[in-house]
Amino acid sequence: MAETRSCDAELTAAFPSIVQRDTTQREFSHFLVSKDLLPAITRYLHTRQGLHGRLTLLWAVDNRPARNTYGLHYLFTLEPSHRWVLLSTELAGDDRLFPSITPHIHAAQWYEREIRDMFGLIPQGHPDLRRLVRHEHWPKGTHPLKKDFPWDHILGRQHGEHRFRRIEGEGVFEVPVGPIHAGIIEPGHFRFSVAGEPIMQLELHHFWTHRGVEKLFEQQPLAAAVPLAERISGDTTIGHSLAYCQAVESLLHLEIPRRGRYLRSLFLELERLHNHLGDVGAICNDTAYALPHAHCSRMKEQMMQLNDRLTGSRFLRSVNRVGGVALDLTAAQLVEIVAELDRIEQDFSELESIIAHNASLIDRLETTGVLTERTAWDHAVVGVVGRASGLDQDLRRDRPFAAYDELPVKVVNYRYGDVRARMRVRMDEIHESMRLIREIRLKVPQGPVAVESSRKAQAGEWALSAVEGWRGEILYMVMAGENGTIQRCKVRDPSFVNWPAIQWAVIGNIIPDFPLINKSFNLSYAGNDL
Repeated sequence: MAETRSCDAELTAAFPSIVQRDTTQREFSHFLVSKDLLPAITRYLHTRQGLHGRLTLLWAVDNRPARNTYGLHYLFTLEPSHRWVLLSTELAGDDRLFPSITPHIHAAQWYEREIRDMFGLIPQGHPDLRRLVRHEHWPKGTHPLKKDFPWDHILGRQHGEHRFRRIEGEGVFEVPVGPIHAGIIEPGHFRFSVAGEPIMQLELHHFWTHRGVEKLFEQQPLAAAVPLAERISGDTTIGHSLAYCQAVESLLHLEIPRRGRYLRSLFLELERLHNHLGDVGAICNDTAYALPHAHCSRMKEQMMQLNDRLTGSRFLRSVNRVGGVALDLTAAQLVEIVAELDRIEQDFSELESIIAHNASLIDRLETTGVLTERTAWDHAVVGVVGRASGLDQDLRRDRPFAAYDELPVKVVNYRYGDVRARMRVRMDEIHESMRLIREIRLKVPQGPVAVESSRKAQAGEWALSAVEGWRGEILYMVMAGENGTIQRCKVRDPSFVNWPAIQWAVIGNIIPDFPLINKSFNLSYAGNDL
């Protein structure tokens, strides 16, 4: 608490015109700032020794019809303390311009472009104002998150062509890949510039599967939108639904029963397990090493069949609900979970030894796709990818949620940032998740698993929620509307901040190594293309 007061006092001393606001959420400090101060104060937070703020989320809100303004909100995580600092400003009347912070905070680049596309607000000084979400066939003036844009409006089409960045010179040529790929993955376009074999530049062109999810949230009652959150990214059902539920529960001032919190942690670790097992095998498969892929696929299938026996869903759908969880587990089911994990862990440990002693595999993984710690920090990379590049961060430890305040988590990280590091983080986390589940089985208390709410959220109230999903940090900002509806729901999957970083990890590698690098990141297209 003293550290918080010191940080707040430092900011108000450095920028006397900012106004600190009271907030019911104790985990962050909230300041109102003028838009002209945004570049200076964000740079101060980002670079000041002792603060070292990481841009965690940037979002806009159309405040109409309540008042004729747009709100801009900048959330920073102070790395030493893991405390949040929120800066807010408003654009009044017909003002659509705000100063870009991208020139000194690289992580803001996609956020600001997204705000321009969705709200029509223009970040002045942004180095790249091409469309991001609105592909060029979208009609001009289409900004779907403005309040006067109908959610069921059918867009026309116009002719347009995306302008890729180009490297000119003798011997430089481009290799386009996608957006349609062999296999069942979703669409994404990758354009490589090469001279000979090494990659000089990679440019992404995503958002082919934009579904208007944040607009759809605005048509939902607060308590009824959990199924939509579960479908943001189908492999992260628990992570997204938990983040959404926590935000709504904060608005409704709900205290979740301890047993419900423990079960949420258990299901989150089960989700982490089946995804990490699949990724370890897939990384090996992209080096043509089929044995680990076969065994990891078998173990992943065992986990997903366990999920189905416990919940009726291989992907753990309909488990979370506002107020807790929708089902309880018996003592016999908890014993079954641990017995299944004991069998899988023995198999996985044997497989780890085989992988570690395969020199040709390790040669393919080491020094391939290196993402340096500095680049990871500059782009605010999160989750597995960040921990493999030396970023010591995990919300389960740093900002405990569910039952993690009673379940200490061992966070593993490596500094060499290559494909092997990203695989090793996953392998270590598989063992840690199994340990946590065993501890949950021993500690889980008796009692109810959910509570009901008699309170209604006041229109205009909002709450932030964060969950460490299996890919990384998932964030939700939920603002209540009239009569229990949603005024605004901002969703940020970890893929949105990690996709830009892959463009730096591939430089100097060869195109045949890109599938391996891409798999080691294993980012979601759907979670990105909301």
